[in-house]
Amino acid sequence: MNVRPLRALWRALRWLILLPLRLVELLGRLAIGLVVLVFLVALFVSQWEPALKLPPRFVLTLALDGDLVEQPPLPDGLRSLRSFEEGEGPIVLRDVLDALERARTDDRVLAVALDLSRLGKASLAQIEELRGAIARLRQAGKPVHAYGDALPQKAYYLAAAAQEVTLDPEGMVLLPGVAVTQNYFRDAFDRLGVRVHAFRVGKHKSFVEPFTRNDMSPEERDVTQDLIGGIWQRLLDDLVRDRSLTPAVLRRYSERYDEVLAAHGGDSAKAAQAERLVDQLKSYEDWHDGLLEQYGHEGDKAEDVAFDDYLRATTPALPSATTPVVAILPIQGTLIDGPPRDGLAAADSIVDRLDDAADDETIKAVVLRLDTPGGSAFAAERIRRAVLRVKEAGKPVIVSMSGTAASGGYWIASAADEIFADRFTLTGSIGIFALFPEVTGLLDKLSVHTDGVRTGPFADGLDPRVPLADPVARAVQAEIGHGYRRFLAVVSEGRKIPETEVEPIAQGRVWLGETGQKLGLVDTLGGLDAALDRARERAKLPQAPVRWLLPPLSARDVLMKLLFEGRSDEFDSRLQALGLLPPGVSLAEPRRLLSSFTDRRGLYAHCLCAAP
Repeated sequence: MNVRPLRALWRALRWLILLPLRLVELLGRLAIGLVVLVFLVALFVSQWEPALKLPPRFVLTLALDGDLVEQPPLPDGLRSLRSFEEGEGPIVLRDVLDALERARTDDRVLAVALDLSRLGKASLAQIEELRGAIARLRQAGKPVHAYGDALPQKAYYLAAAAQEVTLDPEGMVLLPGVAVTQNYFRDAFDRLGVRVHAFRVGKHKSFVEPFTRNDMSPEERDVTQDLIGGIWQRLLDDLVRDRSLTPAVLRRYSERYDEVLAAHGGDSAKAAQAERLVDQLKSYEDWHDGLLEQYGHEGDKAEDVAFDDYLRATTPALPSATTPVVAILPIQGTLIDGPPRDGLAAADSIVDRLDDAADDETIKAVVLRLDTPGGSAFAAERIRRAVLRVKEAGKPVIVSMSGTAASGGYWIASAADEIFADRFTLTGSIGIFALFPEVTGLLDKLSVHTDGVRTGPFADGLDPRVPLADPVARAVQAEIGHGYRRFLAVVSEGRKIPETEVEPIAQGRVWLGETGQKLGLVDTLGGLDAALDRARERAKLPQAPVRWLLPPLSARDVLMKLLFEGRSDEFDSRLQALGLLPPGVSLAEPRRLLSSFTDRRGLYAHCLCAAP
């Protein structure tokens, strides 16, 4: 039988069957090619656009519409690129500080108009750095005017640093105070039949409490009350000074807001003005137009320049490849061991950048900008060793703490030559813990039975399906104890403080930066600019430019950041659309926390704290 016709028929059928798939593949490649082409065109245009010419005199309008972040999403050479869609995105704190510092000495800037209507997430430490920049502007004779259609506590704290605060007639000022509220899951786990074994050293290492208790322990309650009391008192003191108010007025406004509102017929804007928290009530349009008229000349309005345009027009050219620089390396998010993951501080990437800095002859000093509650103890140790290699290369390392630099974050910081922190920085939390879930009760409820053989108690010692054996528990606790002693030794060595003096201020307790300085955990109170100045001073290069040490990005990475940076979490959006998640509630942080448990030994130097 001749099979050639059958083979030919089969080849023809196969070609027809695969044709749609090949067409889809071709269209996909064309689409990817088109996107890449658009990206390259945008890149070309951004690099060759004519320099923006600023007016001879103008009002600088700074609208903080978005979250304040420490790390630029793109390298310096690509910062001028814009997302293909408009919308609120992250604002790099360093960019705002740079713009305000340039405005301070720029004779063209008549005044600064600060719009805080849509200020997103920001720590008090970041807010205080901006307040310091505003104070320097005012000392230089540059007026600063703040506006908000609503001013929550942090936004108002920033606005109060201005010489004039304006509120929308339908707006409000909120000063609710400071609270720490945590969910506790002991009963829920009991109902599920899940038992969480917690191992810790440090009586204030509270990370494990939500998994093992139904409420805050008395020790943690006392410490936390002291912590938030200190934060609130500092806020009140600053607002009393800024607005020339009495503490009693502010406390009444905060603690008896219902009475304040009732006294003004429920009108929150009039209440804020009557209590002298704001100076005037105006719409944004009236406020902004009024400023342009106020600073105009001979009947003409002053010109207006937006923050982005001013920053782009005044940013100096990138230093040449041979220019000595001071490098900033941001470490933001929970520490994990391994390769990079979105929203987490991955040891692999951070260690690579520190080693590059040690080898790069143009980098003369490094500033670590820390905003992390810690995480994997092994990741923290790997990064600390890399910091020591930078120092061994003869380059000073300065730590600048942002909102949080605790536990594993402090483990890293202790290796630096000097530590700068803000008054509101959360730091310390020197302690170690491990968590192990046992699900034997859950399996019983499901009528699932576990059985097998083993050579010894450690063969399946950390199998959640079997009860945790006493020898295994003792071994884990021994490792935790060793990890804690290692943490004490690291701090003692780095800070040159005897371990006997470190231990009383350790125990997992969290300290404010101001207290940390008194205890010897911090050298100087100051922000990122102060840390950079000290790095330049140690490197003997007072005018050295700054270079960001960011992880290398592929063309795809850059494209994804341009398209999706600052977008809401799609997973949360889908759950909300299905009615399975209330509006405004996000699962991003819990999912990110669960994905951060990557330590090879299961030991964590992690603080259950968030920057105030």
